[in-house]
Amino acid sequence: MSESYAERGYARGGYARGGERSTRAGGVILGTIALLSTFLVILGLYYATGTGERHKLALAAAGCEPNLLSVNVGCTTVQMLTSRYNSVADPTIQQLNADVADYTASEMHNLTAAETALKAEVTLENGFVASLAGIPFSPLVAPTAKTLIRDIQAQAKLTAEQARSSSLSEMRSFNGRVGAASAAVRTELGLVSKAVKTPVTPNEEP
Repeated sequence: MSESYAERGYARGGYARGGERSTRAGGVILGTIALLSTFLVILGLYYATGTGERHKLALAAAGCEPNLLSVNVGCTTVQMLTSRYNSVADPTIQQLNADVADYTASEMHNLTAAETALKAEVTLENGFVASLAGIPFSPLVAPTAKTLIRDIQAQAKLTAEQARSSSLSEMRSFNGRVGAASAAVRTELGLVSKAVKTPVTPNEEP
């Protein structure tokens, strides 16, 4: 049986109406997706603004120091930082005291031995500076540590000049200035030693 014109027309009309409904449905879906995407972007921006604060709280809760290591590779705790500082400072100070004792024992009668002791001090002080510079001090400790490094460098420079003395009397003439420089270093050592043991709070995060 052949299909009538009316039937074809109805069929065509039906397809047309179905196409209109599909277009409207597609528009609704696209609009919903766009709205959802906008919401997700806004939500992401809102979440990002709170990331710093959450990071601060997480570090503080874990006892982490606020430094680059904490952000990039993990957590540096107060205990870890204190241990690293002490592992550098303690043996250095012990050896420096031994070198000073060697100089004191020689300064009155043996120019060569006194010079050797002073040069040993300079080498140790320069190594101490390099080791301190490699420690990731927190922003709260860093300024004091920089002062300590500066004072050690000043003492090393003065001690090197003392070691170049051509006589024991000339060498001993430096004692007062070297002693003052050493006192400044001891003061900063005490401040840094105390500071590295002090935990930070979230508000003190950079």
